[in-house]
Amino acid sequence: MFFGISKHTLYHQSDVILAWIVTLIAGTLLFYYITKKEKWSLVLDYIQTTNHRKIGILYLLSGLLFFFRGGIDALLIRTQLAFPQFEFWVIQEDKFNGVFTTHGTIMIFFVAMPLLIGLMNIAVPLQIGAKDLAYPLLNSLSFWLFFSGAVLFNLSFFFATPPTAGWTAYAPLSLDEFTKDPGNTFYIFSIQISGLGTLLAAANLISTITRHRAPGMKYTKMPLFPWATLITSFLIIIAFSALSAGLYLLMFDRLFNTTFFMGEGGNPVYWQHLFWFFAHPEVYILALPAFGIFSDVISTFSKKVVFGYTSMVISLALIGLLGFMVWVHHMFTVGLGPMVNTFFAITTMLIAVPTGIKVFNWLFTMRGGRIQVTTPMLFALGFIPTFVMGGVTGVMLAIPAADFQFHDSYFVVGHFHYTIIGATILGIFAGMYYWYPKMFGKRLDEKLGKWHFWLFIVGFHLTFLPMHFSGLQGMPRRTYTYIPGDQVFTFNAMSTVGAFLMGVGMLFFVWNLYRTHTSTKTVANDPWDGRTLEWSVPSPPSEEAFQKAPVVSTSDPLWKAKINGEEITFTERSRPGPVPAKSWTPVLMACALFLFSIGMIYQWYWLAVVFAIAAVGLLFLRSFLDERIEHYKQNSYTKEDLKKLFQDKRNGFFSYLAIDSVMFLILFATYIMFTPAPTGPKPGEVFEARTLIISSLFLLPSSLTMFLAEYGLKKGKKVALNSGVWLTLLLGIGFLVAEGHEFYTYIHEGYLIDSNVFMASYYVLVGLHYSHVLFGVGWLSNLLLQKGFRSLPEGLYEEKQSIFSYYWHFVDVIWIFIITLVYVPYLVG
Repeated sequence: MFFGISKHTLYHQSDVILAWIVTLIAGTLLFYYITKKEKWSLVLDYIQTTNHRKIGILYLLSGLLFFFRGGIDALLIRTQLAFPQFEFWVIQEDKFNGVFTTHGTIMIFFVAMPLLIGLMNIAVPLQIGAKDLAYPLLNSLSFWLFFSGAVLFNLSFFFATPPTAGWTAYAPLSLDEFTKDPGNTFYIFSIQISGLGTLLAAANLISTITRHRAPGMKYTKMPLFPWATLITSFLIIIAFSALSAGLYLLMFDRLFNTTFFMGEGGNPVYWQHLFWFFAHPEVYILALPAFGIFSDVISTFSKKVVFGYTSMVISLALIGLLGFMVWVHHMFTVGLGPMVNTFFAITTMLIAVPTGIKVFNWLFTMRGGRIQVTTPMLFALGFIPTFVMGGVTGVMLAIPAADFQFHDSYFVVGHFHYTIIGATILGIFAGMYYWYPKMFGKRLDEKLGKWHFWLFIVGFHLTFLPMHFSGLQGMPRRTYTYIPGDQVFTFNAMSTVGAFLMGVGMLFFVWNLYRTHTSTKTVANDPWDGRTLEWSVPSPPSEEAFQKAPVVSTSDPLWKAKINGEEITFTERSRPGPVPAKSWTPVLMACALFLFSIGMIYQWYWLAVVFAIAAVGLLFLRSFLDERIEHYKQNSYTKEDLKKLFQDKRNGFFSYLAIDSVMFLILFATYIMFTPAPTGPKPGEVFEARTLIISSLFLLPSSLTMFLAEYGLKKGKKVALNSGVWLTLLLGIGFLVAEGHEFYTYIHEGYLIDSNVFMASYYVLVGLHYSHVLFGVGWLSNLLLQKGFRSLPEGLYEEKQSIFSYYWHFVDVIWIFIITLVYVPYLVG
């Protein structure tokens, strides 16, 4: 890190210097505290844990840490804008660009997402009567990937190169031609790593909810928070996969001189489509879990079952579906034409209908109930009018003619914060106060909680309501100054006061946490007189809260048991579930990908290669240290148990295939859109049939040999199994050699990835498929090695081999699409 020695340079880096000083002091004090209090064993326990409650707590602690980090950025922004032509510290020009970029990115990706996933981790397994999430080790990996991505992003500030293109990273501003420092490359890799963790968490939650519900808990009897979590997880699978594909393309533009989003043949609007196809569903990814939390909180503290349960579930699903049909309303001013704008205006207005249904359902739930105004209920009550106000301005923005006036003004900033903070953040606080006893066995102080609520909610409205008026007055967003003649000083001054009031409210929350943890008061299982299963187990629960699965017949089984004067019944024998374990593998894997990203960001490719190999090596080592190996050997599973365990893994693996499918779909669309390119090599000049035929003769028959292996596995015929597996491996290696030769030939002839956008589209698509085959060959080799060493019990080997077969058939299907869409149209022509 180099600050320079001149006074001018040092002055302009004083924020970075201060951050280093504060971080080092805070880190030293934390190290001293942990050592003095002898807490290192607790720290190591949490680092290695795979328990859903502990991982949920890690998510919440991390999210709160980054909340204050992003909140400081918000206060810096508001201080700079407090007065006309004000010059506060160094927060002007490009520094201001960095501050609002990091604020938006941190709050969306590293605050809202982890806080919600943390609450899902804590509450969902308990609400559905599960022992843990379906894949505990994957759950740990998800957290550490998120955390390493968040640390990587914040590291860019400490190196004085924060991203400056806004949290939307619009091209071409985010490309190397306009932002040459590595800040926006930090943005790409940090969100890619963190997003991978979010995708894995979504797959885990889908499998948990679909496969591990308590006996009798049909979908029609499931509490609304698990319902919201399930729908949100499906949205994540699609939306974050689209974002990953977009970041993959943006990485090539920044590091390898491709031109997907700029130059001849490229299109910067394509980035907007990819980004908003993720980012508008992301609004509902953040809002739907909050809706589930509010449903539970309002029902509990109204002493009534949720009004219109079925309509609540349907509206959740409709919001999720319509969320993918509205992304263009962020692009009304791009020039897509009146027909496109009209269609997306209508779909945007339609999404207000299921949202309105939910609001009325919450109001009718409270009507006639015995309302208890606790802190969680206060946040729920504060949410309803706040979110309605955000929804009304959303409908205003859905009108294209009006949007032309509102677009890129502070009116949009006010609307956005009314929807995100009004739903997500208020929902998170409601959930944290509500489930805090279940996390730690203590209840947060109600008086301090109400101080937190009133300061935060009043500060919120004082901050963001005036922004609508400053926007109507013409104040553009992302500007660091204004003049007295703009007549927006009063609105900006009010917003600044409100922002600091919110900050004071958060200090009350921190003080509440401290007071609660230094108190000796504890709570019983059910401090809120709750309705759902989590309140039937101790606070905090043991690592396996449900040793035996509860039998339920309603969405609020504990409440039904109370009013009937009964106890919840449990099954005599629980179904086989995840194996509890402690492991260093997730944190080491995340560290390897962190260092791989550093290598890519600074184009130290040797470092990237070393830690890519390290990550693969950890996977290889993990396969031999799998805790399930001993568990399978020591426990006598019935055939029915083995079938359920296999179905559990298959369910999760299909979620992975869905992620891959979305990414490949977008890359196929990219190839079709940009091929042929207006200048440079044409497909007909580059492709030749012989190499395609040779590659296909290797790969396509490998699906048949894989079917032979599956037949041998099911029928217990070892010759068929071994022949099928070895033939598949050899054919896969043959494809790698043939396709690798094709790449070598093109490169030797001068057809490089940066030749034009057609060649770039070809290499990123076919190259990604090639990497999938390479990984598959490594995976199959590993299985053969484990089989040779006899390190896998028979049942576990059959499970892994069967899961691999799905992967290999998927790779072959993708190759068929590549033949059909990439090669054939130009070879035949």
